[in-house]
Amino acid sequence: MLPIIVLIGRTNVGKSTLFNILTKKRNALVSNFSGLTRDRNCEVCYLEKNKKFILTDTAGFDFESETIQTKAYEQTLIAIKEADLILFIVSAREGILPEEYEILKKIRKHQKTSFLIINKIDGIKEDEKIHEFYSLGFKKNIKISASHNQGINNLINKYLTPWIEFAFKKVEAKKTINKQTEIEKIPIRIAFIGKPNVGKSTLINALVMQNRIITSNIAGTTLDIISVPIKYNNKNYILIDTAGASKKKRNKSKIEKISIIKTLKTIEQTDITLLTVDAKNEQNKLCNQNLLLAKIAENCGKPVILIVNKWDLLNYSEQKKFKKLINYQFKNSFIAKIHFISALKGKKIFEIFKLVENIYKSYQNNISTAKLMKIMKDAITKHQPPLIKGRRIKLKYAHLGSSNPIQIIIHGNQIRHLSLTYKKYLKNFFYEALQVNGIPIKIKFKEIKNPYIS
Repeated sequence: MLPIIVLIGRTNVGKSTLFNILTKKRNALVSNFSGLTRDRNCEVCYLEKNKKFILTDTAGFDFESETIQTKAYEQTLIAIKEADLILFIVSAREGILPEEYEILKKIRKHQKTSFLIINKIDGIKEDEKIHEFYSLGFKKNIKISASHNQGINNLINKYLTPWIEFAFKKVEAKKTINKQTEIEKIPIRIAFIGKPNVGKSTLINALVMQNRIITSNIAGTTLDIISVPIKYNNKNYILIDTAGASKKKRNKSKIEKISIIKTLKTIEQTDITLLTVDAKNEQNKLCNQNLLLAKIAENCGKPVILIVNKWDLLNYSEQKKFKKLINYQFKNSFIAKIHFISALKGKKIFEIFKLVENIYKSYQNNISTAKLMKIMKDAITKHQPPLIKGRRIKLKYAHLGSSNPIQIIIHGNQIRHLSLTYKKYLKNFFYEALQVNGIPIKIKFKEIKNPYIS
């Protein structure tokens, strides 16, 4: 089990900025608006000597009573309970505020190892303003400026690295004799995409069997990309909740635009995509946004499982009609499987893991060069490439470029003159011959250089 480090503090003290620096990613949304982080966001971080830990970003404590803010507060309390080390972050610019003492009570109640991170020290000339934080009584007081990357190396090398090494020594001491069972398997990354308020967060909460992600009837509750590790049937998964991709509108906020861009990037970085639709609200016509998301996943080479949520709210006649609608509207899309569930009632949700596992295994099957060469030759025999200025375009060699996504590289002469129609023919031919069950195939064409032409 990897040690867990949790970032705790008031809103807008720089937790998400520090999270992005330590994870070397930009998974946490950062802006000047307070309260942007609502759920707790987890990522695996790597230090030197192959030491790893889980870093958790949390919602800022603001003690408000609004529904979403209250749920965010509950998520932060859960994160404190799970933590092995707490980094309590304060802002040097604002000094100590009364909320800090309230947060400190919550932390000390659980008797967790804690470091004080005094952030935003850039431009602070008065030492007294920084020194007043020492009255909080922390043994470790670390001064940084996350936005200016100041003091970060000191934080990592002097404090985090020694603590991680100590934590791993404790883990080593508790290891069982059977080391084989302790080998960490690479988790399957699953992206949950779809329009706002179709039940993506509710589904993840049902799969992990806890209120892990904040849900409400307010569309767009999820703004950030939330990663949730889970083990099911002794297999590791990472469930990634994304902001809902809503219909086009001119006056999207900057935060909404960033969320959509991050959703698209998430699709590229995952193994399987779950496109969730709302059976009750979309039974007459599926939104074009769903078709667009399916196309984006296909272009990224990622298989799509269509999850039809709220299936229990339709009667038999409506269900029959909706199935016809799905088959018609997605007839030109690469859909690996269609699965009908009720996330709220937990109906048929755990079958999703079996579907994911079967599709993922198709990735693992090594496709030999000999097999690809045979398929290419069969395709050419059935339908030859066109003539260009009296000379036939020649496809000479095919091999596997990558398996996730599946990419086939074809080398040949005058290959740059191949029409889109013939390229599509080859793609469909390979797809049918390989029988990869809804996994998109990418084909890359490479021109063989003539050695006699300089």
